[in-house]
Amino acid sequence: MPLSHNEMIKTVIEFHFNQAPKFIRRITIGICNEVYDITLNDSEVIVRLSLVDKFLMGSHDHIPKFKALGIKVPDILFEDYRKKLIPLSYQIQNKIAGTDLGNVIAFLTDEQLRALAHEIALIFQKVKTIPASNQFGVIWGGGDNEVSNTWVERMKIWVEESIERGKKTGVMDSALSLLAENLYIKYQSYFRSVKPVTYYGDISSKNVMINNGIFNGLVDLDGLTQGDPLEAIGRIKISWYGTHHGEVYTNAVMDELRLNEKEKKRVTMYALLNQISWTCENGVQFNQNTKPIVDKKKEQLDKKIIKAITAELGNEHEV
Repeated sequence: MPLSHNEMIKTVIEFHFNQAPKFIRRITIGICNEVYDITLNDSEVIVRLSLVDKFLMGSHDHIPKFKALGIKVPDILFEDYRKKLIPLSYQIQNKIAGTDLGNVIAFLTDEQLRALAHEIALIFQKVKTIPASNQFGVIWGGGDNEVSNTWVERMKIWVEESIERGKKTGVMDSALSLLAENLYIKYQSYFRSVKPVTYYGDISSKNVMINNGIFNGLVDLDGLTQGDPLEAIGRIKISWYGTHHGEVYTNAVMDELRLNEKEKKRVTMYALLNQISWTCENGVQFNQNTKPIVDKKKEQLDKKIIKAITAELGNEHEV
């Protein structure tokens, strides 16, 4: 019988810390790695397990870059990709105090949201100084990347992947498929004009740690993207679309970055692309946090949001 994650974690903790874990709690956010919060005798650590080395090696490669830029991120305490101690690769990090932004944003004041937006905008400005190659896409670890020669190619792959996933689960209907295809066509000339800039895309409802209402660091640094940073701001916008706190926070981030009206409209376009993509992840099993069963209520809510943000985007033509 294969080892359970808990059994693997006990083996790893006893090997590295010479003690048994006092408590093992699964972190139920994220779809790439299997992540656990471990309570030890005098501290807490994060254990990350994966069959796919490139995800963990992304943090191995990117964390030093973020530290060099003065961005608070975890330390990697131990890591092993040999799959000898346990049948998975693993990485142990120190725990950054706090919780994911998505868990607390509704309780933050407007002042706290604007202060957070200032910190996040600084991160965008710092990360874009990391040199990018002439390719576009996600940079993982160890050179195993998902890249194309143009941003328009990456956008085409993204739209096609969403449609394919949605068709397999039944979430994708003809109207949604047509919307995704038309959105790609409408902005194709803009996508062709994008130059590769380095950004951290997964910086919306998760991975932004908040402690007592204040930003306290980033986690899950497995992937950096080379492309258009406005895409990541689109993720921020769609994460809390239609809420007061979401509007205050998103607008504050855009104001801190001094985006003009056309750039803000592109943020809305990326928000719509992300919402279509997330809608089509419903019913796809990525890891133990996800299930191969379509949540019909979530599907209805997601499609309602798609209609709302489509209306906001309007019918003007991109130049």
